Amino acid sequence: MKENLLKISKLATGVLVLICGLFLTSSMKVDVNPEIIVQAQNEVKKVVDPKQLACMAKNIFYEAGGEPILGQAAVARVVMNRVQHGFGKNPCAVVYQATHHEKVNNEGLIERVKLCQFSWVCEGKTEPNKNSQRYKQAQQVAYEVMVNDEYKDVVPKSALFFHNVHVDPMWPYRQVKKIGNHIFYSKQKKQKTKLEDA
Repeated sequence: MKENLLKISKLATGVLVLICGLFLTSSMKVDVNPEIIVQAQNEVKKVVDPKQLACMAKNIFYEAGGEPILGQAAVARVVMNRVQHGFGKNPCAVVYQATHHEKVNNEGLIERVKLCQFSWVCEGKTEPNKNSQRYKQAQQVAYEVMVNDEYKDVVPKSALFFHNVHVDPMWPYRQVKKIGNHIFYSKQKKQKTKLEDA
């Protein structure tokens, strides 16, 4: 009998503590740390214009669609680096940036030639098949770079140029990375060797 009274007493005490705890927490004013609110707001995903995302995906598709993910991400990072370095105010402006130069053709006449930063733009490529797996992959990489700021270390922030390994534009820039079929360069001039100085 004594044991039953002890159990009932402990149970009653537990219920009483629970009721008091509920009463106190519901009547207390809870202070929220403003730093936590700011942190929560900063964790909201960045909003990106769908047009900019489409330009980036199309550029990845045409420039590096057959490359591994890191090669595709590197191309996207070069576009973002160019935005940061003032080549254009956004990815679309960078991707479609072109200049016109005059040159003498085979007949001795001067003609205006359009030079594009990305060769597929001057080649007048049509819209890619947006249902293809290759385009969907390019779209995913574009999203990860532009919205989640991923692949930051795939190429340095100084990487502004790249070309396919099958061409040699004889650029004076410093090579910073080779990924898949592309070589990436910073704008810094490459250092001459003693043989080149001679």
